[in-house]
Amino acid sequence: MVPSLNLLKIGTASRLEASLLLIGDPVSAGKQFPPLPNAAAEIRSVESNFPVSRTVALTGAAARPAAYSHSHPERFSTIHFTSHAVANYESPLDSAVILSPGGSDPFKLYSRDVMNNPINAQLVTLSACESAGTRSYSGEGLVGFAWAFLQAGAHNVVASLWKADDAATAQIMERMYAEMRAGKSPAEALREAKLNLIRSSGNYRKPNYWAPFGLFTLSVPKARPVRATLSTSPGRGP
Repeated sequence: MVPSLNLLKIGTASRLEASLLLIGDPVSAGKQFPPLPNAAAEIRSVESNFPVSRTVALTGAAARPAAYSHSHPERFSTIHFTSHAVANYESPLDSAVILSPGGSDPFKLYSRDVMNNPINAQLVTLSACESAGTRSYSGEGLVGFAWAFLQAGAHNVVASLWKADDAATAQIMERMYAEMRAGKSPAEALREAKLNLIRSSGNYRKPNYWAPFGLFTLSVPKARPVRATLSTSPGRGP
């Protein structure tokens, strides 16, 4: 999805060497934000797709809001968050990712703070509930965390449109990054991750589990040749 024509960049995005800033699995900030059972496993699976020498992982007590800017996010090709998030309908730029509390440092990384840190990431993933935002503005679309990262300079943002299941989310992220490592674009990789759940057995085949995450983009991909085919059976997948 292109959130708005005001943000759209025509052309190819400049690419950084594959590198990862990973922030997540924080210390619980209270009963409202309990630990995520699958966060640690998700983090390990995401890490496995990047060179160790070009990966910075901030987890547990180190996953603090201030750590985001201190890590110089502009130097990473990929930024990934695994945590809770809260969307603020009345003031979308007060939407926040919930990180670790500590001292005088607040435990919320706000959308408005993200906008003050220019980045050039090919992909930012917000593996959290309602991280795309909940309020839409004419000409801008949904305004929230995804919009803030696009404003900051991200070329693609994967974010959720509603509350996402913890276990299903971990599976989506594991498959998406594996597909990207194999050479697929973020959009293609996310689609394959969704199809993987659709083809599975049990509840994960239901849209509530595979459909929350969408890709918001600023870069128009090059057109690919399309071959028309005839089929006597209905298609499947998004």
